[in-house]
Amino acid sequence: MDCDGEQGFTLFEMILVITIVGIASSIALPVFSSWRARSAVDNAAMTLLAHFKQARVKAMAENRSVSITFTSSDYTFDADLSGTCGLCKSESVPFSQFSSGLKITKNNQTQIAAKQTFKSHGTTGSNTIYLCYKGFSKRIVLNVIGRAYLCTPGETSTSCTKAYTCT
Repeated sequence: MDCDGEQGFTLFEMILVITIVGIASSIALPVFSSWRARSAVDNAAMTLLAHFKQARVKAMAENRSVSITFTSSDYTFDADLSGTCGLCKSESVPFSQFSSGLKITKNNQTQIAAKQTFKSHGTTGSNTIYLCYKGFSKRIVLNVIGRAYLCTPGETSTSCTKAYTCT
């Protein structure tokens, strides 16, 4: 160890390091925000798709109707709408669990406020559910026999033929 020389960082070295960290942060922040938005839509779509599929299976297995009821802030899986369902296990899923700005709409119209009911033989009404947040979107298509498909913008499979954008 040399006792004659001074040790430490110069002001120039500190400013250089702070500048490099600032530049790296300014590049990483938009990428991270974009990733969070995409992740929120992906997670919400996968959760809702799983509940649609589970509702169909449960309706057939238990020989009863199973509903997913939507409000502007959440949805309830297997809701006891009549108050007499002994088998119902109401599970509320708030949209804020994924992101506070997540928008879920039916047929790309307005904020969803409806229910989707799967009958005892697994069928349901045909619908399209849109999930949007900060320019990222997913679409869940339900056909009349109760099957649910996850679509992304630009997908061209037979169940995902219609083009769409989030409004």
